[in-house]
Amino acid sequence: MKTISTILDDAKTTPEVETTFTTIQEELNAPFVPNFFKVWASVPDTLKGIFPVMQHILTEGVLDRKLKEMIMIAISSSRDCVYCEIAHQVFCSMAGGEEAQIASLKKNATLPESADPMEKAAIDYAVRLSKDPKSSSQKDFDHLMKLGYSEPQIMEMIAMSGMGVFYNHLADATKINIDEEFSGVTTA
Repeated sequence: MKTISTILDDAKTTPEVETTFTTIQEELNAPFVPNFFKVWASVPDTLKGIFPVMQHILTEGVLDRKLKEMIMIAISSSRDCVYCEIAHQVFCSMAGGEEAQIASLKKNATLPESADPMEKAAIDYAVRLSKDPKSSSQKDFDHLMKLGYSEPQIMEMIAMSGMGVFYNHLADATKINIDEEFSGVTTA
């Protein structure tokens, strides 16, 4: 099997792949195409299937983008997916995430007890589901709804937990190199 750097260096892009890359940049509000997607350029049909998951769950929907990025950092930290943790730190910062929040998510895969209770509950729920999806219960729904979340928002938390596991799997299995554009971001 080729190494990730070879796959990126050898990737042949077609006009169709370039169109997908443009869409990725626009949807993620990114100044570049992350290596996570570049690695799939050699398999355009797979790339076309992988990105819509992120497009519809992460960049659209009813939950705030910053909260979704915080969920991704927490899940990635808890699963030790360095690539996703670093990438989502950058995107979380772009969405208004505070340095102290990001530091807590990286270190503890949660927010401190003093944090916004709604954000903390959503993150904790999504992280727990990323480890044990069968643990979801009516009690969770009731608690989250009492905090002010709607049923569609709770369903989106569930989708975020599954998406986090899926993308962590793809990033870890392909051993993606950290993008140069993410330089200076650490997991420590």
